[in-house]
Amino acid sequence: MKLSDVLEEFEAKFEVVGDINQNIRGLYHNSKEVTDGGVFFALEGSNVDGNQFIEEAISNGAKVIVSSSPKKLKEGITNVIVNDTREAMSLFASSYYDNPSLDMFVVGVTGTNGKTTSTFMLASIFKEAGRSVGIIGTNGIYINGKKYPSNFTTPDPIILQETLAKMRARGVNCVVMEVSAHALELQKIRGVMTDIALFTNLTQDHLDYFKTMENYGRAKAKFFQKGVSSFGVVNYDDEFGKQLFENIEIPALTYSRDLEQKKLREADIIVLEEKHNTTNTTFKIASPKGEEEFTINLAGGFNVSNALGAISAGIIAGIPLSVISRGLNKLEKVAGRFNTYDVNGVRVIIDFAHTPDGLENILTETRKITEGEVYAVFGCGGNRDAIKRPIMGNIASRLANYTIITSDNPRNEFPDEIASEIERGMDVGALHSVILDRENAIKLAISMAKKGDSVVIAGKGAEDYMEINGEKIPYSDCKVVESLIEKKDNREKE
Repeated sequence: MKLSDVLEEFEAKFEVVGDINQNIRGLYHNSKEVTDGGVFFALEGSNVDGNQFIEEAISNGAKVIVSSSPKKLKEGITNVIVNDTREAMSLFASSYYDNPSLDMFVVGVTGTNGKTTSTFMLASIFKEAGRSVGIIGTNGIYINGKKYPSNFTTPDPIILQETLAKMRARGVNCVVMEVSAHALELQKIRGVMTDIALFTNLTQDHLDYFKTMENYGRAKAKFFQKGVSSFGVVNYDDEFGKQLFENIEIPALTYSRDLEQKKLREADIIVLEEKHNTTNTTFKIASPKGEEEFTINLAGGFNVSNALGAISAGIIAGIPLSVISRGLNKLEKVAGRFNTYDVNGVRVIIDFAHTPDGLENILTETRKITEGEVYAVFGCGGNRDAIKRPIMGNIASRLANYTIITSDNPRNEFPDEIASEIERGMDVGALHSVILDRENAIKLAISMAKKGDSVVIAGKGAEDYMEINGEKIPYSDCKVVESLIEKKDNREKE
């Protein structure tokens, strides 16, 4: 492909110094990965300046350097000068892969919690409506039902556009994807035209990066602008959601599961009634398309809220309520989200909850379905929002009968120091212990619990690694619990 072909419909201002007809064979922002004919984007990050690696990129075969200022390059190397290298990388990647999002119906989900569950609900709805669906998110990338690994909630723009192109080539005509605040702030989805943008909620997280909730919210709001998304879906129960809707630039539907909204009729889609049990939830809604009853195979009021967002998106997409209902009902579970196991009469729940709001929701809902006591096992990630650690400790001390503080991706921090910060927020006298070995912490909690009790293992969900000092070591909460069940079954056979 020629550089001129990529730049022909480039949406950002640029200047070219050198041969605009260079043949290009790949896009890179890591100089070590560049191969012959590559385009290297000299990103100016907060920790690393890509301009320092231009010579390495050229020595590895780069023929085009994209930078925010002119560079003195040797003969035969083309310099594309742009105002914003991150924006340029995203737009460049979209053009390089022939703008795949334009050929598919794209639904993006953003919010602190509920993104993964919402995308799987949406995927099930669109499949029931006869669409071929691709999924991009925290749990991985799915193309025609086959799973591929992903390192980020929203992949970097080069991988994202390559993934969308692969989906298109394999017949996918509908994509549901998680869109993180980081992705919006770093312009990862520039060049992706989203048909429906769905907002779930805004609660405390990522303040290590955004510093304030206001900055965090502004990043989310970028998804609901003209030229980025065509339609919006907004959770009207969320305070920021109300602000978002008041200032939204695109047509949007709102949803609410607050039963008081039934009287006020402020939201477009509202819940009329709910019935909960330990394995599923039935609820009835009123919407612009009429009333309908739904049954989802997921417990918890927060999953009703997630379902309302998916229903709203389905309505915008023109899918009948009856089809939406069937699609939701066919979703059996979402890996790492309120996954329930029985270990010797003890209910064990594994959930990705890793924020104050997420932990409070999962413990509150677990209390509702538990006859006995509730045990909590959780930790907090290292090199991430440290402000939430004592807050989560306090939540656990109030809602769990016994808490075991453990490790959760400590990264480059000391696990005992993270645990100490969590512990500082706990109520005086709250029953708890610190067991940094996560597997031992889980086994201890389950051994302490009696029949009728519940053990909530929060924070990692379906993750299959523990990140320590830059290394991802194989580890899975699910496998730990399943091994306990397997041992029990083997003993019963003997």
